[in-house]
Amino acid sequence: APLNSPVQATAPGVVSFVGVRSGYGNTVEIDHGRGFKTRFAHLHSISVRQGQTIALGQTVGGMGNTGRSTGVHLHYEVWLNGRPQNPARFFRAGDQIVQ
Repeated sequence: APLNSPVQATAPGVVSFVGVRSGYGNTVEIDHGRGFKTRFAHLHSISVRQGQTIALGQTVGGMGNTGRSTGVHLHYEVWLNGRPQNPARFFRAGDQIVQ
């Protein structure tokens, strides 16, 4: 994907962190409630602020190469109750909901 391609929220929530995290570079974290959080890292640009309410599909920033990164990409994490999860589980669940 080209530098600064739009990165979109995967669920509604509230922005809980905006800034630089060690190794992750420019980072946005969204709290979705019920123990769920998502993290978007290595961003080139950030278009949200901490405390902002976010809708599903809303652009949170642009894809980049900040932090410990070897090329333009999105680093995406899903957390549940403070523990990282395999995001693939949620992609499959989303496919079923859309159908």
